[in-house]
Amino acid sequence: MASARESYHHGNLRNDLVSAAVRLIEEMGESSFSLREAAREVGVSANAAYRHFEDKSALMTAAAADGFAQLAEQMIAAMERASKQRAQERLSIARFKAVGRAYIEFAAEHPELFRVMFGECGSKCLRTPPGDEASIMRDTPWTLLGKSLDALVEDGFLSAQRRDGAELKAWTVVHGFASLALDGHAAVSEGRARQAAIESVLDFAVIGLCGTLSGKVAKKNGE
Repeated sequence: MASARESYHHGNLRNDLVSAAVRLIEEMGESSFSLREAAREVGVSANAAYRHFEDKSALMTAAAADGFAQLAEQMIAAMERASKQRAQERLSIARFKAVGRAYIEFAAEHPELFRVMFGECGSKCLRTPPGDEASIMRDTPWTLLGKSLDALVEDGFLSAQRRDGAELKAWTVVHGFASLALDGHAAVSEGRARQAAIESVLDFAVIGLCGTLSGKVAKKNGE
């Protein structure tokens, strides 16, 4: 209790409440806890929690934002690993697939948080608001995907003409697979079979966008 009060006096209560909410969501599901319970988890009164969040929905939205930040960190780490590894495929393709792989793995590792992120409370966090310069400077899952697509264009795998709207197309493929697997609608085995299924989906996304896994696209008619 003393440490929680100390955090509150140092202005960390909001972050502590968000962290507690994320833990409770992952342990119990989004419908099984309240703002008061998050306050108890941190060790402060409900009134103290209400100074930072007007209701549970506001706390859930903040938890979703934290989830997207975690996802972005996982994507960055995956891209960095891809850069260091000597893969047979070109680096831009390896990094693009690393982004998708990190996304699928995050969903499997944090199923309840993932559902909150893509539910009503998380919808505000999906994309960077236009004109928000502070947010634009921060890496998000959406901007990281965009950077990996830009690299495919620079390497000649993705034509400039097909680059427009490519984020939504790539996201749809990966999110669809992650969601179906999470909800049990896709028969995704464990171990090597599961990894093979993931790699097959990622290859499908590359071919769908670029038309190739290894060769460069033909540049015709302004493409």
